[in-house]
Amino acid sequence: MGERERWVSVTGRATVEPDGAHDLCSRLAARYWDLDDESRRHDLAEMLAADQRRVVIHPEAVRRYAH
Repeated sequence: MGERERWVSVTGRATVEPDGAHDLCSRLAARYWDLDDESRRHDLAEMLAADQRRVVIHPEAVRRYAH
């Protein structure tokens, strides 16, 4: 909130990977959420209980737009 937008455009191919999604969810939750908060722990548990896939972008070009 109150931050200026930054934009990124990525061109390339993407693959859907059957593994690694739960590990990624756990690492991102630990980084960005307060896992001492019961509601956040519950949110993470729900995510980890779901069947997940990981989308991997194989970039050919990356463009950023910043002012």
